Amino acid sequence: MAAEAAAPAVSSQELTVRYGREPALLDVSFEVPAGATVALLGPNGAGKTTLFRAAIGLARVDAGSIDLASRRVAFVPQRLELEPSFPVTVADVVRMGRYGDLGWIGRFGERDRELVDGALAELGIEHLTERRFGDLSGGERQRALLAQASAQDADIFLLDEPFAGLDAPTHAAMQRLFEQWRDRGRTVLVATHDLESAGRDFDLVLCLNKTLIAFGPPAETFTEEVISRTFAGHVLRVGSLLVDTAHHHHGAG
Repeated sequence: MAAEAAAPAVSSQELTVRYGREPALLDVSFEVPAGATVALLGPNGAGKTTLFRAAIGLARVDAGSIDLASRRVAFVPQRLELEPSFPVTVADVVRMGRYGDLGWIGRFGERDRELVDGALAELGIEHLTERRFGDLSGGERQRALLAQASAQDADIFLLDEPFAGLDAPTHAAMQRLFEQWRDRGRTVLVATHDLESAGRDFDLVLCLNKTLIAFGPPAETFTEEVISRTFAGHVLRVGSLLVDTAHHHHGAG
């Protein structure tokens, strides 16, 4: 008898979310298999952050549904809103990833320490543990936030623009981390504007502009028509090319 197909890690069925009368997401349906890396592509205002917020219950769903196969979910927002003067260290930020599992006693156990130490090592920031978070560079902050997510020992990661403002070596290091998470059976969804990376580095690409434009392997989703519909009216940089999706104009950058 054939083995039953595993349940999808993320399942969205005709999902609609409105802010006032304006739809932020309209009739969005897709299923992400467990253990996949997914690039979520779309311009600003396309609904990428709203999709993540709906998935974890922070945005009200007006119609349809979005379901996660595990309750162990790590969400990394675009930025951690902390006053620069707030005296929180990198170690404090990473330990926050364990707070949801501490229970009513609220004491760190051996496993909590192991997960925090492992996350710091995984992101290569052990030397920053006592540095104040507000004093870090953008890349260092992003590594600390990803270490916090890793310390949660999650099954599903929702990462909102983790590559923003990063140099190429840091971007590449993070991409390797996502692949390591995937190889351990974790599911990783990454909202990004980076078309090159989306087409090269991910198992699946989900193109969104308030409604679903396309979803599937990069070889199927990376067509000129799909990219034009996804980024309608926006000028994109793809490597050395500037692509004007309003006029399909291609020129040297």
